[in-house]
Amino acid sequence: MADGDVTVKFEGKMAQRLRAGAAAAGQTVQDYATGLIAEGLDADWAEDLDRIARYERSGESLSVEETLAFFDRELEKRLAERR
Repeated sequence: MADGDVTVKFEGKMAQRLRAGAAAAGQTVQDYATGLIAEGLDADWAEDLDRIARYERSGESLSVEETLAFFDRELEKRLAERR
């Protein structure tokens, strides 16, 4: 391994999910996993961290309906970006 490289080993169900996702995307497992990790690292966590801080201060949380609406909006946004 060259300096700076990182090797990650996935086993069991996680490895199966990665292989299936890579096959569906027409990518190698390495390219697919690298893309997923890059997306996660690039994500803007500021809103999530703000929500956690507000919850810890107030105890107030989002309802299931609000959470699902947010999820739906984010999913639609990500799907539109991939088109």
